Amino acid sequence: EKKFDKLINTLSLHEENFKHNYFTESTANFLSEAIKQNIKEKDIDLVAMGTKGATGSKGVLFGSNTVMAMEKIRECPVLAIPEHVSFMSPKEIVFPTDFKDVYKRPEFKYLIELANMHNAEIAVLHLENNKELTETQLSNKQLLSSILSENKHQFHTLKEKNLGKGIQLFVESRESDMVSFINRKHFFFGSVFSKPLIKEIGYDSDVPILALH
Repeated sequence: EKKFDKLINTLSLHEENFKHNYFTESTANFLSEAIKQNIKEKDIDLVAMGTKGATGSKGVLFGSNTVMAMEKIRECPVLAIPEHVSFMSPKEIVFPTDFKDVYKRPEFKYLIELANMHNAEIAVLHLENNKELTETQLSNKQLLSSILSENKHQFHTLKEKNLGKGIQLFVESRESDMVSFINRKHFFFGSVFSKPLIKEIGYDSDVPILALH
């Protein structure tokens, strides 16, 4: 609580933006449960977390608390911000997908709002494994294009079997500003953001990740 007081005092020195109000809360509870309770009680729209990585060492993007939050907090989106990332208006947001799920418009509410706010382009990334898209995937791709029709967006295909590596290569080559994904079920989260792959996605990429639900 003393550190909270110090933080609030530090924030009060930055008077450039009067649109923000800051509140602190200290509670004896598991982090995920405390976050969920606050979301419910205060009708929270977004959870933003800064992270130093699991050990604070280079080579690990997100710590266990952040991974846990992206996996367990499903009441609202979770934005994870790596250490040393300063705010800059995103110009391109990467959205990796395999086109296997039917998309629902409400799932894209925050991504679309964010893109509109910053006039950012959404780069839809599909990793090719030498197989043509099935009729279902093509249908889902068309649906996604319809959902994003009012936003600047482009579809990209990358020949890379490793999902984590493919995302990272794409982000680095284009200097993209953010990655967003829909954390539906556990298979996609497990394949992209499980501990071994976090190293591949984020050892030097340093871009925020927005988990949608």
